[in-house]
Amino acid sequence: MATYQNLTYARLVEQLKSYGERTDDAFVNSIPLFIMLAENRLATEMKQQGFQAVVTGQLPPSNIMPKPSFWKESISFGYMVDGRFQQLYLRSLEWCRAYWPVTANTTNAPMYYADYNISHFYLAGTPSHAADFELVYYARLDPLTEEHQENWMTLNAPQALLYAALLEAAIWKKNAGDIAQMQASYGQAMGALLAENRERLADRGTVVERG
Repeated sequence: MATYQNLTYARLVEQLKSYGERTDDAFVNSIPLFIMLAENRLATEMKQQGFQAVVTGQLPPSNIMPKPSFWKESISFGYMVDGRFQQLYLRSLEWCRAYWPVTANTTNAPMYYADYNISHFYLAGTPSHAADFELVYYARLDPLTEEHQENWMTLNAPQALLYAALLEAAIWKKNAGDIAQMQASYGQAMGALLAENRERLADRGTVVERG
């Protein structure tokens, strides 16, 4: 009797060879690329608790603040002031610059923030002291590698991860039939995961109708 085993990076590599029916060097050497693209696709299209991360620290004494590694999208951002949590509100970069120009040489409690670029935030207000902050955000998980065999996706979304990697492989092979088949399988797996997440986020006091 076969024993169920969790999906790992090594097993995913073997499954890609098996499903793809390819063991030539060109295909095998591209498998890490397929997996990386699949992970990025899932991080972009899935808003699951498994992709949520929290970082804490102290606000910098400037308008520009680095984003954490693998940041994809902010969920909430705020800091402690006078013993209370002050929420920062997301606005456009142009709005924040008009509200608090880079040339401002005074300090004021930040009230708003914007995405300055892919790796930095813009704070509308220059902190006067190193206040403690908390940022909750969606992140790309640590990439799967030979050294890092498992993550949230291998444990909680193995079907979506497998079909996403197979879809990337089909695109690489330029096989229209495989692309359509894997797109459908991936869409079905993603649909189930997103439906599960919607139910999880629903208020317990709300009546939820399952289709």
